[in-house]
Parts: sequence; structure tokens; C-alpha cells
Amino acid sequence: MKRPPQKPSKSLKAGSPPEENCFDFVSQDAGKTQSWLVELLRRDLVLEPLRSHGFEARLTGRCLASANLVQAEYPFGMRLRRDRAHDNLTIRMVSAGGTLYSVGRETLAAAPGQGLILNTALADSGEYAEGSVHSTFTLHSEDVIRTLQSAFERPVTKRLDFSVGFDGRSGTGATLATIMAAIEAGFQGDAPLADAPHAARRLRDALIMLVLESVPHAHSSWFERQAAAPAPWQIRRAIEFIDAHTAGPLTVQDVAEAVGIGLRSLQEGFRRHKQMSPHDYIKLARLAGARATLLDPTSTLSIECVARHWGFVNRGHFALEYREAFGEQPSQTRSRR
Repeated sequence: MKRPPQKPSKSLKAGSPPEENCFDFVSQDAGKTQSWLVELLRRDLVLEPLRSHGFEARLTGRCLASANLVQAEYPFGMRLRRDRAHDNLTIRMVSAGGTLYSVGRETLAAAPGQGLILNTALADSGEYAEGSVHSTFTLHSEDVIRTLQSAFERPVTKRLDFSVGFDGRSGTGATLATIMAAIEAGFQGDAPLADAPHAARRLRDALIMLVLESVPHAHSSWFERQAAAPAPWQIRRAIEFIDAHTAGPLTVQDVAEAVGIGLRSLQEGFRRHKQMSPHDYIKLARLAGARATLLDPTSTLSIECVARHWGFVNRGHFALEYREAFGEQPSQTRSRR
């Protein structure tokens, strides 16, 4: 996506909103504001005025290595609800006013100096109080999953459901707020982060890993285990080979020959260092690929075609294994994209 044009601005203190003449978008029309956010975030939102006496949005959007940082002011407040659910990691830090989300039967709220971490697919609706000022970091779940898989060299097969508030002045919350403030500062003035993609990715990944290590989720147990000895280079190379060939015909023997080790050594290496067989790793990697395709809003493939593309010939067996891995049917995953 094309990066919004940079505008000259004065330097900011951490957590402070940009001045009005620095905003990319200012509007008193909820419909136009909705269109601007949908185009930036690539997710479906429905915005409504909080009060009948007025609406105004002042927004600045920045792209950060496939993530988005939005600085927002809503002088008259605002309501929003989702259209289609999208799995996103959202980190929000509130500077003024307040924000709340309806998550099932619970309400997740943040006041000034507080923040929240949320998979937006869980939220049915949200509300920003009058005078709300906040910064929001949004990242598609596929990038979060790739980061987790890369760190542990294992396929992620469970949905990452985040729904928690934090205090932005102490502990992990203060670190999250500091990283977000550093990202904001990186787009001020000469916008150094706009021309430093590697640094931008490091900041993005720092936020992701801090959330993954600090907030309970389906794979938290991976972080609780004592650090194991690094896998031998043959096993790491085998994983790289599998990840690059999951969409085509692939057997465990193919992997062993590509790496240059015996079949028994490959199986023993996976059992010792990955706590699974290479066959199970291939199956989970294929299932993870199928899930990513089903969640891709641009994909027009039928569920049967998705299954075949990722090496599952029998749709019935695919559905059973998919449900066992993700706790839902492929059709349920597709309906949430």
C-alpha cells in the first residue's frame, strides 16, 4: 500500500497528539472518515457519530512494515462496529478521553494513561468518548503468526485471541507505550523511519514479541518452557525447506534428501528438537497455509481448491484435520475474513 504523504511537523513529546495542521485527514463526515480508515487498515469498519450534535475526526496514518499506526482525535466522540471480522493485533494507547470495546459479555475499557491489546475479530462494537485522543498500532494476524513461527520454528495452529487492558505507566505497559512513542517520533520531522525499513521492522517485531511474551494466548506455553538447545543446522535447514515447499508435492523422504541426512536421523532430530515428527510438521505447515488462504480477503478459491492447493486430496479428511487443529470448520474461518 502506498505510504501517505509526509507533512512537516514540530517534534512531539511522547504520547502527545500531533498538532492540527499535521493531520493527514480531517473531516466532519463519518462516512468519509470510515472510507479513509477502511482504505488504510484494509478491514471493514462502520463508524457512527456518538452524539447528534456533531462529528469530527482528525487522523494521521503511517505504514510501518505491513503494520499501521494511526493517531486520532475525536472531539465529539464516535461509535464503531465491525462488518466482517478480521483477525488483527491492535495495541491502543489512550492520551485523553477514553475508549471501550464490547467483547462478548465483557467490556474492555481504557482511560488516559492506559491502553488495551485486542484481537479486533473478538470485538462486536466500540466507543470513543468525547475528546478522545489515542494512538493505535494495528497488525494483521498473519504477520504476528509468522513472527511466532519464526521464533520457535513451529507451525502456529491456534488462533491468537488477545483481550486485555494495561497500565501505560508501569511494567510491560510502559515499555509498550515507549516503543509506540518511538515509532511516532520516527515519523515526525524528517520522518527517519519512512526511509529505514529494517529499523521499522525491528520496532514492529519488538512490539509483537513483547505482547506475545506478556499476554496470555493459545501458545503461551512455548515461552514458559526452558530454552532448549538450538536445533542442529540440518533440522533448521529441513524446516526452511518444508516451509518453502508446503504448497507442492512433498514427502519426508524428499526433505531428508534435500538436507542430505538419513530418514531416521531426520525423524529423530524432529522428535528431539521439535517434539513432533517431520510428517506432522509438514501437515501442520500445510494447515497453517490453508488457514491463511481462507482468511485472505483477496482469495477467490473455493474451500475444495484451497484444500487441494495445500496438498489435501480428500476434502472430508481436510475438514477433520482442520477442525482438530483450529477448533472450527474451514467454512467458519472463511466467514470471518
